[in-house]
Amino acid sequence: MKYFTCLLFVLVFFSGTHVLAQEVYMISGVVINENQEPIKGATIFISGSKKITATDAEGRFTFGGMTAGNYLISTKMLGYNTPSKAIIVQDKSVSISIVLKVSAIVLNEVTIGTDKNREKNYEIFKNQFLGTSASAKKCSIINPEIIYFSRKNIATDFISLKAEANDLLIIENQQLGYRIKYLLRTFEYNSKTLVTYYDGDNNFEELNGTVDQKKIWAKNRLDAYNGSLMHFLRSVYANQALNEGFITNQMVKSSNRFDRRTYMNPYPVSFDTLVTTLDSSFISFKFTALNVTYNPKKVARLQRKEVKRQEKTTNKPLEKTSQDDLLTVDPTGESSQLLLHLKEAIIDARGSAFSGSQTFLIRGSWANKRIGDQLPFEYLPPKTDH
Repeated sequence: MKYFTCLLFVLVFFSGTHVLAQEVYMISGVVINENQEPIKGATIFISGSKKITATDAEGRFTFGGMTAGNYLISTKMLGYNTPSKAIIVQDKSVSISIVLKVSAIVLNEVTIGTDKNREKNYEIFKNQFLGTSASAKKCSIINPEIIYFSRKNIATDFISLKAEANDLLIIENQQLGYRIKYLLRTFEYNSKTLVTYYDGDNNFEELNGTVDQKKIWAKNRLDAYNGSLMHFLRSVYANQALNEGFITNQMVKSSNRFDRRTYMNPYPVSFDTLVTTLDSSFISFKFTALNVTYNPKKVARLQRKEVKRQEKTTNKPLEKTSQDDLLTVDPTGESSQLLLHLKEAIIDARGSAFSGSQTFLIRGSWANKRIGDQLPFEYLPPKTDH
C-alpha cells in the first residue's frame, strides 16, 4: 500500500506539559432527554483523556482538577445519539447541559458476522483504524462483534468500505499499556484514492502490569511520543520546536501550473510569524501548509552551525524565494505534512489543539500513526536537560 497518498482527517485533541502552578477548575453538568428528564447511567468522558464517569440518578456528573484549556465532552447511552460538546475552560469552573435524542438505529447495507467478506473487511478496518506500526500490531479489539460493515465496489478491484459500531469499542494496547474505549462515529476507506476518514472520541485506562512491564511501557510510550503530532504541538506552544528536534518548513506550490509536485521553502519557518499569544493560556497558530521532520541529530548539527540564529533573523520570505531555491517535498519519506483547514488553530497551555472537527489535514509519517499510537493527554515524558 502506498501510504504517502493516504490522507487522514483528524480531530486533533492533544495536550501538553505546561501545568505547573496552574489554577484548577471543575467541569460539571447534567444529561437530560428531549423531555428535560435526567438520564441516569450515561457514560461521560473527556475525549483524549483518562477521565471518565457516569451520570447519577439526577443525570449529573463532575470532573475535577481541570486546568484552563479546550475540552471535548463525549456522551454514550444505549438507545440515544452520541453527541460531543466542545467547551473552553478559562478562569472559572464550567457547568453544561447535554441533551440526548433518541437514536434511530438503522444499519444500511451492513454485512454482519456470517457474511463472506467480513474477515476481509475487518482486516482492512484494523489496518486503517489501528494503523500498521509496532504499537498498532500489539493492539487487540476486544469486542469486534459490535462492528458492522458496508462494502461497495466502486471500480474494478477497488472498494469503498464503511464501518459503524453500536457501542464503545474496547481496544487493548499491549505495547503502550492502555485500554482504550473508542466512540466510533464514522469510518470510511476508499481503496482507489487510498483516503481514510474516521471520526470519534477516545478514553484511556492504564492496564495493570508488573514492575518490569511498566518499565517497558514507559519506554514504549516515550518512543511513541517522540516526534508525534502531540509532541510537535506542545513544542510549538512552548516555542521550542527546533530545540525539541523538529525541522519545520513552509510548503509552497510551483509557479509552473503544469508542475503538480509539492515544494517547500528551504529556510526553516520563524514561529514568531505563525504564533500569536492570545492570553496566559492560549495561542493562535496560523499557517497554510507545513512540512515537519523530526530529526534531533540533524537539529543538533544545525544548531552547532548557528542555524537557530538564522531561523530568527534570516527567514527568507516566500515571495522572495525563487523556484530554483525550493526543495521538493518527499511524501514517502519520514517527514509529515500538516495543512490547516481553518483560519487558525487555538492551542491551549497544555498543548491541545481544537478548532473544529477537521482542524488539520495530515499526510506523511503522522498520517500513518493511528489509534494504536495515541497517548492520553495526561502523558508527560520524563524531564531531560537540553
